[in-house]
Amino acid sequence: MREKKIPFFKKILLSIKDLDKYNILISEKLRRSIFYLLEIMAIFTIILSAVMTYKTNEYLSDFCNYVRNDIPNFTINAQGLDVENEEPIIIKNDNEFKYKLILDDTIDTADKYADEISEYDGIVGLALQNKFILISNYTQTEISYENLLDNFETEEITKESMIDLIENNVSVIDATVYLSIFITTYFMYTISTLIDVLALSLLVIIISKMARIALKYSQCVMIAIYALTLPIIVNLIYSCANVFTGFYMSYFQIMYTLISYIYIVAVILIMRSELIKKKEIIKATIEIKKLEREQENKENPDEKNKEDDKKDNEDEEKDKTLGEVKKRVKGKLKEKKNNPEPQANIEGGKR
Repeated sequence: MREKKIPFFKKILLSIKDLDKYNILISEKLRRSIFYLLEIMAIFTIILSAVMTYKTNEYLSDFCNYVRNDIPNFTINAQGLDVENEEPIIIKNDNEFKYKLILDDTIDTADKYADEISEYDGIVGLALQNKFILISNYTQTEISYENLLDNFETEEITKESMIDLIENNVSVIDATVYLSIFITTYFMYTISTLIDVLALSLLVIIISKMARIALKYSQCVMIAIYALTLPIIVNLIYSCANVFTGFYMSYFQIMYTLISYIYIVAVILIMRSELIKKKEIIKATIEIKKLEREQENKENPDEKNKEDDKKDNEDEEKDKTLGEVKKRVKGKLKEKKNNPEPQANIEGGKR
């Protein structure tokens, strides 16, 4: 029999609001539940990446305006960086997307800013005398200005040319940013969610054992997957709100985990309740059938007695017939013994 597939969005609705339908969800094969998790994480990542790319576009626009109005002229060529300012230039943003850009044409190493970099929890860009250094998530990337000029296929980068380059390639930048965010976010969030699924499946096993419900391990994993549906959606809403408004909740991860715990406990209790109801229905059905038989016997005692008498008479007739047959066989055997058949004369007569 071919397995009936539950539509993706119907699974979302069932897993969120119909906890008594989890027995339907876990009746599928485990691979379908895993595909469901990968699909919902893909939707999560697509939306979040679009939001983050949109916000990045705003940051680029603000950055270009800031550089155009508040940053002195600078030039990057084969000879290195030249800034028309005696002091280092620092561009800083501590809002939702934290970054710091430092232009210092007097040094060629980042030692001077080592403490400042280690204490900053955003992205840092250092434009030094002969190279550019990018520090992000404790990863440091260096690129020489010669390579930078070759990549942009130009011999010189100025303040105005950099602004024009950004504004004329917004679509390319957006596509690159979106793809980078999507790949990174999908990988990170999917791995993190799978770890949560494995941890929650152990909780399902413990609670189901306490509730005396027999579940396969694959079913425990599926319950954990569907119990994470609402937390994933809530996490998406929270992440989008954080990107747009900077809203931050200190104990959001605790709330995220607590929602899945509540779902798991509720689902197991509902399953236990349904199991008890089934047992009571079976017991009641047996009792009803027993009472019906007793009632039938009380209402028709004569018929039952007649059936019993008839059965006894049939048994007596069978025994009587069998006895007569046995007597006849014995009589014939005795007669045959007393009157043996004459032997044939096998010798020829004398002439």
